[in-house]
Amino acid sequence: MNEVRLFGILTKDPNIRHAEREDGYDVARFTVRVEQGEREDGKNYADNINVVAFRKVAELVEKKLKKDMAVIVLGHVHASFYTNRDGERVFSQDIVVDKIDIVTAEGLVNMEPEAMQALPETAEEYTY
Repeated sequence: MNEVRLFGILTKDPNIRHAEREDGYDVARFTVRVEQGEREDGKNYADNINVVAFRKVAELVEKKLKKDMAVIVLGHVHASFYTNRDGERVFSQDIVVDKIDIVTAEGLVNMEPEAMQALPETAEEYTY
């Protein structure tokens, strides 16, 4: 089973890429800082996890998420390769969003699950 649940803080505002072609779709990329606990030297450490959202979910991310917001991300791992501008093959690993909740002092703010449409089913559809 490929399922991921993250609780963390957005490290910066999401980066949104709007579709340039009629058959394209919006993509939102952001990083979630997930605290991992205390090291032996007494200092806390964290991981910065790359997250990506597509289509309607990307639109919601653009409208509702900002730097320093606490979120719970439910999603799955997607690994792929791409060729960068220098012609080098690069490995990429992201968490693809299935659902996001915003965490506030009052509790969770559900980001309209009816808008969380089915995500692409094949790896080729993740090309961006």
